[in-house]
Amino acid sequence: MPSLTSPAPIALIAARLDVGPAARALQACSERLGPAGYYLAAAPWQAAATLPLLEALRPVAALAIGPLEDAALRAALAALEIPVVETWSVSPQTMDSAVSIDNAEAGRMAARHLAEKRHPRVACISADTPWERGRREGFIGSAAALGLELVADIVHPEVQHLNDGRMAFLRLLATNTIFDAVFCTNDLLAAAAVSEAHNRDLHVPQDLAVLGFSDDGSAVQWVQGLTTVGVDAAELGRRAGQLLLDRLEGERGAGQHDMMDVVLEPRLST
Repeated sequence: MPSLTSPAPIALIAARLDVGPAARALQACSERLGPAGYYLAAAPWQAAATLPLLEALRPVAALAIGPLEDAALRAALAALEIPVVETWSVSPQTMDSAVSIDNAEAGRMAARHLAEKRHPRVACISADTPWERGRREGFIGSAAALGLELVADIVHPEVQHLNDGRMAFLRLLATNTIFDAVFCTNDLLAAAAVSEAHNRDLHVPQDLAVLGFSDDGSAVQWVQGLTTVGVDAAELGRRAGQLLLDRLEGERGAGQHDMMDVVLEPRLST
């Protein structure tokens, strides 16, 4: 274990450093790693201009938010011969170890709930991220199997702010389809859907049921009574931090894959 006076870097790899589901998990992960003498070093390591600096950093391990899909980045990490932990959504061929959730099951769980609540015409709003693609695909596949009619499928390229969610919901309304319920694959989308529904005098859930996905509980704070499928992001971060420590200290070998449970929290919005 490194001396506390000379902390050792663990490379934090993410497509965006302000990526939504990462904040609470990264906080918990850092709190687990810090006392052991490690710190997370954030940079756009996958960028062509930055990737050569990864070797110069000489990280002892790497933590990835989302799957490691970039071939150059995978090659650079492999050359370093360090433990790598992927989180939230993993590569088809995991480099080393992972702490993730079953995003497809989260989508299937949402579809089952809307079917049980007898909402026959459904829509889906998602962002274009690996974990949200999994939730969307799980929802759409399960909706078809359950006999629900998918009347609209909106994929918004980027959702970083509440206004992005509003724009996505407006795209849904612009399809001029009739739907009873909408599954939103992240907090911002769900909060925006409820807000815009209220702006148009639509009553939730009488006119429109809304079901979201919460990784940090923020949507529930914005929208009282929002039904969500979710995961404990802080616990995911703690597990990822512990797995990194176990790999660094030789207590666990490569090939570990810890799967986090997703939980449905039914509330008034459905």
